[in-house]
Amino acid sequence: MNRWQIAAFLTLASLFFGKFVQAQPLVKVITDVVYASPGGDDLKVDLYLPEGEGPFPGVLMVHGGAWLGGDRSRMAVHALQLARNGYVVASIGYRLAPVHKFPAQLDDCRTALDWLRQHAVEYHIDPNRIAGYGFSAGAHLVCLTAMTTSDPAEGLCAVVAGGTPCDLTLEPATSIRLAYFLGGSRAEKPEVYRQASPAKFVSDKAPPMFFFHGTADDLVPLAAVKAMCADLDQAGCRTQICEIDNAGHIGSFISPQARQEAVKFLDEVLQAPAAASQ
Repeated sequence: MNRWQIAAFLTLASLFFGKFVQAQPLVKVITDVVYASPGGDDLKVDLYLPEGEGPFPGVLMVHGGAWLGGDRSRMAVHALQLARNGYVVASIGYRLAPVHKFPAQLDDCRTALDWLRQHAVEYHIDPNRIAGYGFSAGAHLVCLTAMTTSDPAEGLCAVVAGGTPCDLTLEPATSIRLAYFLGGSRAEKPEVYRQASPAKFVSDKAPPMFFFHGTADDLVPLAAVKAMCADLDQAGCRTQICEIDNAGHIGSFISPQARQEAVKFLDEVLQAPAAASQ
């Protein structure tokens, strides 16, 4: 998607949600910036920059698509809302299954986070205030990025995760549903399934985490997210769940309530400037 297609999409999205771009704080969009080239394949990021000199809190944004599809343009409405509220958003692409098995996707998120800090001055980012934001497979990846860092000071300061697959060890032992991503069934690859499960890395070092989820999500059950939040609470970590009544997986993704609550949460935990009116 080129810059003109991005601009057209953002305009249409704003009209769809009943708001004109002209009535909102201006956002500069820079597309197709290469942040890494593993194996010679360029991985790109789209940057959404608010008005002003900052430094602003940053957000590493990761799209969904079952780890095998989707692209960063899917997150444009979420990215635009955050940028209008004073966040620099880096919406990334990453290597996809089945060509690239786990943990390639996690490695790409870590690389993107490092890249964002290395370019903090250029894009007016406060390197000490970078959050992760993802949906579905992207939520899974930002949770893992936050919870498996070897140095919390270099990790994510907060997480927003929607429709999150958080415990892949709940898969039936002989199911091959996730073999394209994890290389086999859980019976064949038990340690891979554990390493790919954010719920297995709960500790008191986890950053503040905000989850949004549809109560009618049949693709990613809410129960596993609630169980992970209970474990995080017990570990002394700040957690919050925004349940979107009667919403399925996609319903929670397009929910204005979820986006507004996510901005409120990030404002609180990152001590960002007061959010612009919605």
